[in-house]
This record gives sequence, structure tokens and C-alpha cells, in this order.
Amino acid sequence: MPRTSRLTWITTLLALPAALLAAGLDDAPEFVSARQALADGLPGVAGVKAERLLKHKGWTRVETRQLATFAAEAWSRAENGARVLVLADAYDLDDESFWRGQALMLAGDLAAARKALTESETAPQHPRSHLLLAQILAALGENADARAELAHLAASTDESLLTQARLLQNEIAINEGVAVPPPAAAASDTAGQYLRARALLQSGRTAEAGAVLRAVLDSAGGGELIHHAASLLQAEILLRQKQPALAQDHLLKFLDTTTESRLWPEAFVLLYRTHQALPEPHTLPDAVLRWLSAGNAAQQQPAPPPALAQAGADFRGHTIFLIARWLAAEKRDDEAVSLLEAMIQIHPGHPSVRDAMRLAMDIHARHHNDSRVLALADAWREKFGGTSAAVDFAAGGILFRRGEHRQALQLFQNAANLATTLTERRRALFNTAVSAISSGGFTLYQSLLGQLEILTTSTAAGSETSDSAATLELEKALFLAAGRKAGAEDALRSFIRIHPDHPRFADACVALAEWLLLAVPPRIQDARTTLDSASVATTPTVPQRERIDLTRLWLRDASGDLKTLITDGAAFIKAWPKSVHLSEVRMKIAGAHYRLEDFANARTEFEIIARDHPDTPLADTALYFAAMSASSVMSAEGHARALAIWDELALKNGPLAVAARRQQALSERQLGKLDAALAALDKVLAMKSIAPEQRRMTICEKAEVLLLLGKTEPARLDAAADLLDEFLTTPSLPFLWKARAGFTLASVHHDAKRDTEALEACYNVLRAADVTPPASPADYVWFAKAGFFGVDLLEAALQWESAARLAEQVALRPGDRAVEAGERATKIRLGHFLWDGPAPTPPRVMTLDEKIEPKPAAPEKAAPKARKASR
Repeated sequence: MPRTSRLTWITTLLALPAALLAAGLDDAPEFVSARQALADGLPGVAGVKAERLLKHKGWTRVETRQLATFAAEAWSRAENGARVLVLADAYDLDDESFWRGQALMLAGDLAAARKALTESETAPQHPRSHLLLAQILAALGENADARAELAHLAASTDESLLTQARLLQNEIAINEGVAVPPPAAAASDTAGQYLRARALLQSGRTAEAGAVLRAVLDSAGGGELIHHAASLLQAEILLRQKQPALAQDHLLKFLDTTTESRLWPEAFVLLYRTHQALPEPHTLPDAVLRWLSAGNAAQQQPAPPPALAQAGADFRGHTIFLIARWLAAEKRDDEAVSLLEAMIQIHPGHPSVRDAMRLAMDIHARHHNDSRVLALADAWREKFGGTSAAVDFAAGGILFRRGEHRQALQLFQNAANLATTLTERRRALFNTAVSAISSGGFTLYQSLLGQLEILTTSTAAGSETSDSAATLELEKALFLAAGRKAGAEDALRSFIRIHPDHPRFADACVALAEWLLLAVPPRIQDARTTLDSASVATTPTVPQRERIDLTRLWLRDASGDLKTLITDGAAFIKAWPKSVHLSEVRMKIAGAHYRLEDFANARTEFEIIARDHPDTPLADTALYFAAMSASSVMSAEGHARALAIWDELALKNGPLAVAARRQQALSERQLGKLDAALAALDKVLAMKSIAPEQRRMTICEKAEVLLLLGKTEPARLDAAADLLDEFLTTPSLPFLWKARAGFTLASVHHDAKRDTEALEACYNVLRAADVTPPASPADYVWFAKAGFFGVDLLEAALQWESAARLAEQVALRPGDRAVEAGERATKIRLGHFLWDGPAPTPPRVMTLDEKIEPKPAAPEKAAPKARKASR
């Protein structure tokens, strides 16, 4: 293109806006076209045209404001709140707070919309702003405030606004369940007829409501939204007439034939209600399963336009949430939560994703999947901003179960502050107070208790509800009792005295009975009286009766009435076959048989526990004692079974693995199978989980087995001596093990014909007692064994003086063989004429409590002076 031609083309383009503006905005053809598009019901086209005009330069400030406001109105009518917000951020709008509120309401963020209308400094008091705010407040359930906003319209001369205000006023009354006279409406006023039908239904005049509703459905006007609302109201009428099957069919047809509807959320909620009202068993309709994969029939098009494709995605999201709710109601939690997690990932912007996240949190919380609940709570806060009472309540419950009571308290307080109903606030305050108790905040607890008492009264909940002030007092008493804290007994007795009609009266009695049974010594008679009164004042619930029966078994156990414990335990199993406490009860019964030395029945009960309750913490303990019972019947079959069980427990490598191997070794040793016992002890010593004390005992037991094998295999004695010599060099070895190992080493040396070394081992034990005297009966047993064995060795060697001295050393240590040791020394001295002076009297017996006062050391003699060299 020649240069001159290009310049002319550019000049022409630049001149267009100027020519356009010269005529003014109202006369601009593009603006006239935009207004015509809006009048023709094409708000999206009007919005596009207005935005295109805004891009032209040269508009005055007033014209720009007028054009931007027109674009906001167009996009509002097109229900595109996002584009309205973009305009509000980029331009000054007339009545900007109204348009922001309208846009946020279209986006579903009612709280933000309310804030835009009420907290803006420049918010004008235009009548339409009052109407919009009233609609938002009514949607939030704040009906009193909504009526106050509608009162501002009383002086308005805009008949259209007044009509909408009257409709909203009637709708609020109907939603509140207030019996209002059905509003009169002309036959052509479809919206008025619809509200009249709702009012008639609310008044219980179902037949009349149905007649009016049929007229609405048969009319050709009123708009699609009114007709959709009428279809849902028709289903509601059928549901109230106890015809859930017809209601469900009606809703399935409605949902299957609507291409798009703003009332889909309400329709799916109503479909859930109708399905739950059907007789069990509940089966999913085929149409709903088809919707999950392909959408409804109205959306089946080969190449759907974008708007229809988005509607189809929204419809499938509603379907996923509906099926998940049905599955959750049927206790099929795994399937339900899988669908919910899929919906959260696939449809993150769906209108029902908030409810989906809340339901997923509830299910995960029931299954103690705490990490996922907290992750969903964090995702909620990041996605929607701020927080939610339901989210904080769920997260607080998890932190409370984890023992993080202070963090839980903060979340429950948040939930109480965000609660939209008095019931929700009461529940949150109750949990806040329980958290305060658990975290030691008793001052805060008293404040919360006062608030809860007010809420309990204002909501007419009564002191018997699960979150009343009286229940909170019980929770505090139970918390104190669980921690064996001071004041627990007084708090429980106070609750029992003041609230004899409370539904949890029996819980308080049972808790007090348990408190009394755990006293030292147990206050058995008082506990029995308290437990008997648990079912006197009120009729206990089924769980409470089970708890009473269970506590009565503990009472039998504490009183030592083992035979009655066995009888009552069998009755408990018969009365409560599905109780979660069955394994505990069977353990009590088995333990009673074992203590009565009825080993056959004890073994049977222990094996039933291991077989029927393999996943409980008691399973391995039951197996262990089943083996103990089997080995106690002294039969070949019993010993074989015991060895098999102990081997099984050892291979599990659980908490009882070491004990099982040791019992295996002990059993083999009792049967004379010393090589097998030695192999079992080696396996114990090879275990990494063995405790230091168990290792010391096992080494001593291994040395004793080697000693027994040494009777026929002398080489085993050298192995035992080497093992014990190494063991005795262990740093900081307690006296018990020094004495036991020393005595065993002396026995080994004696059997190996090394009596001098045997005597040395005994002597080392007595010298060790000089540093660390025997402090327990077990210490003294091995000390005395070593001492007397040393005396025996010396007597056998005819070393009478040394034998007497060693016996006297043993007699100096307090213990139950001290007198015997003294008499032994006296006998040796008198028998071998080793006594100088008059015949002695037996030494006084000393006790373990007495100390041996060391004799004062004799003063050292002064060294003789050196002789002079001259001498």
C-alpha cells in the first residue's frame, strides 16, 4: 500500500471515535444498539457492546460512568457476576455498592454481598439497594433484619419495587411457617399465584394448594423459573401427602427434562428427601445412575455449545453429591467418600462443593482419618476464605481427640462465634467448655457454663439435652474422675443429687461406682449401693444398661467373688452378644478360672478370645495365658500345645515375644529337654527388643541350663563359667544379678572340681554386699545361698576356722537366715574347739530395716622414731 493511502486509512480510523463522541453517548449508534439489545432480552450482547464502547478514548468522566453502569446492569441481568466485579474494580459506577452486592449475590457469596451493601462508606440509600439487602438477609435466615430493610420501601412510589417487596414479605412469612392468609393474586400474576399455593400448603390446605399450583403449571407465562419452582412445590405436596414414590417420579422427570435450571440445587435436595422417605431397602433409580455418566436426557446433543456443556457438568456434580449422600445414609462410607473426593477434584467450582467438603470431613472424622479432615479444613479456608462453623467444629473435634485441647478450644470458640442458629452455638459452646476443662481453664469454663445456661433456657432445650449446662457439669465431673483428680467424687455426687431425672443420671452413677472401686482399698459396699441406684431414678438406655452390667462384673472381681463373676460374665455374653466389651468380659472369666486353678476352662476361654477377637490388644495376652493354662494341666498334649503357642507368639515379634520364648525355655527345661531349652534361651538373647533386666535374667538361666548339661557333658561347664565371668564384668550390675551369677558360678566350678574357684565366687558375693548391701528379699536369697555354699565348701575342706568366720559374716547381714548363720558359726567353733572364753549366746536377729553400724577404726599407732645412726 502506498504511504499516502496508509496515512489516510489510519486517519479515518482515528476520526471515528471523535465523530462518535461528537454526537454524545445517548445518540451514539453503538450505545443505542446496546440499549436495544438489553430491551430485547439479550443482556450479554448489551454487555459486550458496552464494554467495547468503554475501550474507545475520549468519553467524558460522566459518560464513562454512565456507560460502565449500563454494562454492569447488562451483565447483572445476564447473571455474570464476575464481569460486574471487573467493571466495578476498573470504573466508577453509579450506586456502586448495589452492583457489587448484586454481583456477589450472583456468585453465591451472600456474606460478602451483605458486607458490600452495609459497610461501604459511599453506599447510597436507594430503594433497590434496600430490596437487594432484604433478599440477601432472607436468604441468610435473618428474617427480622430483612423485614427492617423492607420497611424502608414503604414510601417508595415504584410499583414494581413495592410488588417485589410484598412478594418477599409473604415468602419470608411462609418460610417461617407463619400461618398467613393466602395472598390474593390475579390469574395473570403467576408469581403471586405461586406464593398463594405456598401459603395454602403452609396452612395445611393441601387440596387448594394443588389446584392453584396446577393453574400455575398450565399457564404459558410467568417465566421458566416460576414454572420450575412450581414443579418442585408439586413434589413437596406429594411428599406431604405420604406419596414419596410419586414425588420421586415427578422429580426424576423434572430433572431429566430440564436443560438448565437455577433450582437444580433445591431439586436434588428434595429428591434426596423423597428417596429417604421410601420404604427400605433403598435402591438407586436407574435414571440417576445414567446421569452420573451421561447427564440427563435433555442434554444429549452430539456437539453441545459451551453453555450447555457447563450446565451438563453442573448437573453431573449435583448427581455425584446426591449419590454420595445416599451412600452415606446407607453407612456405605467408603463408596460415599470416594465419590465426594472425586467431586472435590473434578468440580472445584460447583455450587455444592462446600457441602461435599463438609460431608467428606464428617465421614473422615467418623473413621478417625484425622489428617485428611485437617487437610480438607485447610483447603476450605484457602478456597472460600475465612472459615465456617461446621469446618471449625469438625477440625476442633479432631484436635480434641488428639489431646491438643487448647487448639481445639480456639476452633470451637470460632465455631460458636460463626454459628447461624442458637442450636449450633449451643453445641459449639458446650465443646468449648469441655476443651476448657481438659486444658485446665476452669475460669473460662465457669464463664462458658453461664452462657450455656442462658442458651439452654432461651432455646427451651431443657437441662436434659446433650449440650445443656447440666450435661456440661457432668462432663466436668467425668473429666475429674478420669484423671483421678480431687473433687471428682463431690462433683459426681452433686450431679446425682441435683439431676435425678437427667438422661445421663446412670452414667454419673456408673462413674462414681468405678471411682469407688479404684479407691485404695476399694470401697466395695458403697460402690454396690451406687450401682444399684443407677436404674432407680430413671430408666437407663440400652447402652447404659450394658455399662451397668459391665461395671457389676468389675465389682465381682474387686470383691473376690470369682464364681459369681464367671456366672455373671456368661450372662453378660448372652445378653449383649454384639458388645464391644466381649473380649474384656471373656478375659475376666478366663482370669477367674485361672485364679481358681481350673486350668482346662481357663484355657478354653483364653483360646476363644484369641480366635474370636484376633485384632484386639488382648489377643496375644489371651494366647500367652492359654499356653500357661495348657502347660499347667501336666499332660503331654498340654505341653505340646503350650510350646506351639509360645513359638507362634515369639514369631509375631510383639510385646510378648520375649516372655513367650522364656516360657518356652522354662517348659523345655521342666520336661528335661535341656538342649531345646538352651536353644530357646539363645533365641531370646538374639532379640533386639529384649529389655536389660530380661537379658540379665536370661543369661543367668542359660548358665543354669549349661550347669545342668554339664552333669553329663563337662565341656558345658567351661562354657557356663566363661558366660558368667563375662557377665560379672558388666558395669553397674545390680547386686541381685551379682549374687545370683556368683552363686551359679560357684556351683559350676564345684561341679568342675574347682572348689577353690568356687569358694572365690562365693567370697566375691559377700564382698559385693559390703559395697551394695542386699536391699530386697530377692537380693538376700542369693546372698544367703552364696554365703552358706561357701561355708559348705570350707567345711568340706576341713577349714573350720575359715568356715566359722564366713558364717559369722553371713550372720551380720539382716535377713531371715541370719540366726541360722550365727548358730552355724557357733556350732563349728564349739565342735572344733575354736572358742575362747565362755560359751556364747546366740546373736540377736537383725532385720532388713536395721543398719549395720560400721565399727570405728582403731587409732593408728604412732610410728616408732628412727634409731640414731650412732646406736
